[in-house]
Amino acid sequence: MKRSLIKTVTVILTACVLSGCSAVTTPTTNSTTESETSIETSESTEATTTTEARGHYEFKPVVMSSIFLDIMGQDMYDAYKNYIKAVQNGEDEFEVKTEDDYNWMIGQFPNKFQPVYEVYTESNYGGAFKDGKATFQYKIPKDELAQKEAEFETMVTDILNEVLRDDYSDVEKILALYIYFSNNYTYDYDTYYRMSDEAVQGICAYRFFTTKHGICAECSTAFSFLLLQAGVDAAVCGGNREIDGEGHAWTYVTINGKNYHVDPTFVMESGNCLSYFMMTDEQRYREGGFKKEMNTVGCHYKSDRNGSEYTADDDFFASLWGKYLTSFDPDKNLIYYVDMEGNQGVFDYSAFD
Repeated sequence: MKRSLIKTVTVILTACVLSGCSAVTTPTTNSTTESETSIETSESTEATTTTEARGHYEFKPVVMSSIFLDIMGQDMYDAYKNYIKAVQNGEDEFEVKTEDDYNWMIGQFPNKFQPVYEVYTESNYGGAFKDGKATFQYKIPKDELAQKEAEFETMVTDILNEVLRDDYSDVEKILALYIYFSNNYTYDYDTYYRMSDEAVQGICAYRFFTTKHGICAECSTAFSFLLLQAGVDAAVCGGNREIDGEGHAWTYVTINGKNYHVDPTFVMESGNCLSYFMMTDEQRYREGGFKKEMNTVGCHYKSDRNGSEYTADDDFFASLWGKYLTSFDPDKNLIYYVDMEGNQGVFDYSAFD
């Protein structure tokens, strides 16, 4: 989905056209405090952390969201792990219990959790499954795929170690990558407009990572993948806008048993607008018009397992919506922001658990 130009606002911090970042109402005060002392600790107008410490993250060949695993089931997950191992070893087949498991695994798992394998391997289709094993094929020579995989792993770990600290909480990891996406990736309007006239090939998270631009399906998958690599439970969520039925995709995160919507596409080029950060179902509807009961969380494997089964109703971060992040201090658990009138403020998230 194109980042909808719902409202145009001028902000003292930065003048930009936003996608759905609506006018600010009076901020709530239960988790936000404003004082001259606290505001003075953040003079920069750039979204940066207070330290240059780098992380020490390593690439995980197999990552999985809890919701996706819940929907797809253990048998398909086991098949997926076997598939990953097979590709790593340069093999052409792997163990899987049923043909149905194979078809859904090869169609859904690489798309969400293995960007390189999605592009450079594919099913053998008819006759691929037999006697508990399934075959697949390589689109490029195996040694070339191994090289591309190594380059991709380096790219991913470089991003994580540049953006995240080892001691970041899940919320801080989400926020830091949210800022990174806002400042380092752009929306691919050319592809979006082409899609209305033709079937565009090659839309995937791998393209997004390697070109630094893409549409929502690519952006949300890439964002979710990085969060999973960083140890945050994240899944892709999709829905259709109520007003016109246009589709969109974003990320659904689970922290301490609570769910939140985070939209890395809408935040791109928005001046670090926080309206799309840790949203409830209601805020997701306000920012885009996506109704909970029409959303699909995780995948499309079972039509009866849609967004209505999962609830995002914790509004701890509500006072950040409509604000623009200027910086955050992970050591003090503080987020510094400016509102649409140019007023500075600080949000204390230390009580979040």
